[in-house]
Amino acid sequence: MKKIYITLISILLLSACRQQESELTSATITTQPVSQDTLQDTVAAAPATPPLSSCQVEAPLLLPPDTATTDAGLVKYLQQLEQAVQTQNAKQLQELVDPNIRTGFDENGGWSRFAGQWHPGNANSEVWLLLQHLLQLGGGYPLENNREVYALPYVYSNWPDSIDAFMHVAVIRTGAILREEPVANAPAVCALNQVMLKVDYGKSYPEGAPQKEWWHVQSADAQLQGYLHRSDVHSPVGYRAIFNKNKKGNWQMTALVAGD
Repeated sequence: MKKIYITLISILLLSACRQQESELTSATITTQPVSQDTLQDTVAAAPATPPLSSCQVEAPLLLPPDTATTDAGLVKYLQQLEQAVQTQNAKQLQELVDPNIRTGFDENGGWSRFAGQWHPGNANSEVWLLLQHLLQLGGGYPLENNREVYALPYVYSNWPDSIDAFMHVAVIRTGAILREEPVANAPAVCALNQVMLKVDYGKSYPEGAPQKEWWHVQSADAQLQGYLHRSDVHSPVGYRAIFNKNKKGNWQMTALVAGD
């Protein structure tokens, strides 16, 4: 899947180059002064919360990259992209993307289509949160022995071909809390680390919605199962950004897509 998609993107980009030549809600809380004695009494009376045990599960690990890329040009580019995201600078973002950037799997693309979908001129645009999330996760080279194609996040670039990308998700945090039900105050089952787990779209919540708030996951033997919040997982077929080095040796974002 990965190789076929990237090959398609590369063909489309090569054709284009030849033609051109080249989520916390804040609340106001009113408090009353508390004496030091009262505070100490309250702390002493509070029951100790037992630590949550780690999940005992046999599942393959998918860890984020432990080393940074050595490509100085790519390092500089990613720093510029991060700056554009932090300042929500639509003009700078446009300069960093390929003029024919892909937003889907057809032959159409370009900045106008990208801007029409994401509205980067709006400070509340979801594209800034998305790109920030992808940058924080880090990425890698999705094609073996090819250092001219880079992708964010690592969940996509480092996903093993032996595991069905449509039927699994990756836990992206250490100590992600697996819960019995898809609500934040549901009893906790245990804490998960960065593993790949099977996902049940039918049981994920909200049911029938394309965007899930809670993902129902389980181990391969179904002995362990429960719900993880969307902030704790990422799908290898979820949103990813693809970057290519052009003929001049400059990096550009050539696609921001989801699905397959």
